[in-house]
Amino acid sequence: MDFTPLLAAEGASKLQLFFFHDVKEVIITSLASIIVFALLWWKAGPAAKKAMGARTEKIAAELDDAARAKADAEARVDDVQGRIANAEDERQRILVEARQTAEALKQQILSRAADEAVAIKNRAAADIESSKTQVIADLQAEVATLALGAAEAVIARNLDEATQAQLIDGYINQVGAQQ
Repeated sequence: MDFTPLLAAEGASKLQLFFFHDVKEVIITSLASIIVFALLWWKAGPAAKKAMGARTEKIAAELDDAARAKADAEARVDDVQGRIANAEDERQRILVEARQTAEALKQQILSRAADEAVAIKNRAAADIESSKTQVIADLQAEVATLALGAAEAVIARNLDEATQAQLIDGYINQVGAQQ
């Protein structure tokens, strides 16, 4: 049915005539479009829903993976911070231990030095005493030699008392000068 003459008779514009030129064609095209959309809905709809569902599941899985990775990273950060704190505690412990060891070594060294000083002082005193004893022995031997010499001189001269006193005083002065 052609509505063109009807529209033209009523004073329709050319634009309206252009859109309703062939109504059959419009109806057939509309029916074909509806059928195509229905077929697409029927056949392509589940595939599209499946694809959208898969995409949604993939995004959800990626978000879960990201959350797990974030939690794992936070756990690692906490672990590293704990290790750093433990390292600081260990450093402090080692420093305290080192100070204690150094103090103990210092005391040992001072004790050894004091012991060695006492030993050296004792050896020096013993050496002095030995040298003193040796000097006294040498002096006694010298005195004996001088006394013997003086006795020989006295006998040789057969001196009187004044001469003997003078001789003894001279001998004593001579022994005193040698010391």
